[in-house]
Amino acid sequence: MSSPLADGAVSKADLVHRQLKEEIELGELAPGTPLSELSLVERTGASRTPVREALRRLAAEGLVDLTPRQGARVSRVSLQNVRDLFDFRAMLEPEAIRQATQAAATDPELKRAFAELRTEFTRIQRRVPSQARSRAFYELADRFDWAIIGATRNEHLRRTIAELRPHTARLRNLSHVDPQRVDVSVAEHLVICDALLAGDADAAAAGIAAHLADSLRTIFRNLAEAPGAGLDLA
Repeated sequence: MSSPLADGAVSKADLVHRQLKEEIELGELAPGTPLSELSLVERTGASRTPVREALRRLAAEGLVDLTPRQGARVSRVSLQNVRDLFDFRAMLEPEAIRQATQAAATDPELKRAFAELRTEFTRIQRRVPSQARSRAFYELADRFDWAIIGATRNEHLRRTIAELRPHTARLRNLSHVDPQRVDVSVAEHLVICDALLAGDADAAAAGIAAHLADSLRTIFRNLAEAPGAGLDLA
């Protein structure tokens, strides 16, 4: 049986892990940012043990690099990493949305949930372009993606896509807020929603494939124009 101290340390490690992971996903901790243990102890109020545990977990997830005698840094981003991630997503997500489409066709509650998401995409489409609109879209797109994951029947496929979410979120922020891209992406999501609601699994899969390809082109273009210190142009 673990001691209360050990239980407290694990709980604190969870909190630190969650905080740092969110800051990395939101771009508040940019790629290449040093993560000093002392500064994290001061900032989070945790002791060194849970901070180290949180950093080890983030390193296992590919979000932090741990280098002997150099400490921890937010992992850098390479163009090859970006391409590899999107190539992998293109293998997985069309099948996931096929399964979600089939599930929605036989589950009225699930279909209603996707219809409500479509209505929200329409509302965002009608809004005047702004940073607030862009943020609202990305939050909604994230909810849509999680809805697809939740409706995916294959447990291994569901888990694999979920594990990619932090990396996907980080690239979304690295690509910068682009109101024109938001317009295009909202339209792409509406196409995907319409196919899903119509029970057309092939069209839904084609829609997500086209969306991923367009997203990759946009990210490459934006990173090339403003690469930043955390990008390896290799």
